[in-house]
Amino acid sequence: MDTSNQNFRYVEWKSSDEMHYSCLQWISELNFIKDEQIFFQDMLKEYTVPILESHLLEEAKSLIFKLTESEKEVENLLKETTKHRNGLQILVDGIDQPEQEKEYREEHRRLLKEVNKFTVEYQSLKKGIFTTVTRALKQQKQKRLLG
Repeated sequence: MDTSNQNFRYVEWKSSDEMHYSCLQWISELNFIKDEQIFFQDMLKEYTVPILESHLLEEAKSLIFKLTESEKEVENLLKETTKHRNGLQILVDGIDQPEQEKEYREEHRRLLKEVNKFTVEYQSLKKGIFTTVTRALKQQKQKRLLG
């Protein structure tokens, strides 16, 4: 699913409460992904032997690299999203600042696209990790049955 060309015009009509809620959802989702990433690192370490025996080392190396990059990206998105949430006061301070409010909404739209793009890519990475580990375990099981 290509999220890069999506136009989220509805952000222009979102209230400050709705944007705050969106930020909280993003932060929650990104924190959950951080926990998942720890699980995946542990899982790949745990199944190193089956991966090696199944000759899937190169595939696993690629996945570990992508997971490491994903960990950096989730940290950056968390920082940006938290900063963005903290800047919400520009919309609720009662001072008419149309230019700053417009910039805030544009930043919200940009973050929405970034978080969506990241989650789509992360789902693909998760699928790759599970597929690789599953293949390694199946091959190991077959070797035991035949050996």
